[in-house]
Amino acid sequence: MIAPHPDDESCGIGGTVALHRLQGDSVHLCFVTDGTSGDPDAQFEDLARLRRDEARKAAEILGGCTCEFLGLPDGYEVTDSDLTAVAQLFDEVIDRVAPTLVYVPWSEEAHSDHAHSWQALQRCYAMRRAAGKSRPRVLEYEVWSPLPADFVVDVTSTAELKRLAMVAHASQVAYTDYPHQLLGLAAHRSVYLPKTSRYGEAFREGVLE
Repeated sequence: MIAPHPDDESCGIGGTVALHRLQGDSVHLCFVTDGTSGDPDAQFEDLARLRRDEARKAAEILGGCTCEFLGLPDGYEVTDSDLTAVAQLFDEVIDRVAPTLVYVPWSEEAHSDHAHSWQALQRCYAMRRAAGKSRPRVLEYEVWSPLPADFVVDVTSTAELKRLAMVAHASQVAYTDYPHQLLGLAAHRSVYLPKTSRYGEAFREGVLE
């Protein structure tokens, strides 16, 4: 899973990640940026380290995921060469981890880091196609900007784990009530599920080429 910041794994698809782990799937979380823009009041010392620790705690709550931190700048104005550099990093991760499925924020996410992650993965897949490498299935997910969903996963059974994982990112919950806001979005997504369902997470098939 590609998470632009530490917390996107929980805020975006924490329920689905937990479902993967419950059925025995390995989940590798690749955090793109260090998240150091997430402290506008400068409350926390060594925020990058703190956010890595929070991400690892959330990963354990979601069922024990492996974590990788690329440590790139947060909220940075990227250039074309930056996107190529990140694409090369993604290429290395895919070669090493050999996933069968890659999750990435959808292309129209309002946060620039999210949209740039999608752009870098698109560039990575173009590189892999040219090199004759495998290109795992991609599913795009939403965090801040609702997407036109191809399908919705019922995460009613793992919604509490999603909430606890979001709370584990205490440095971010100090500023924004993610559990209230993003469980609200997940509750809305349940309108597309059976009436007994309470929470859902929406996805779009990623067409990167």
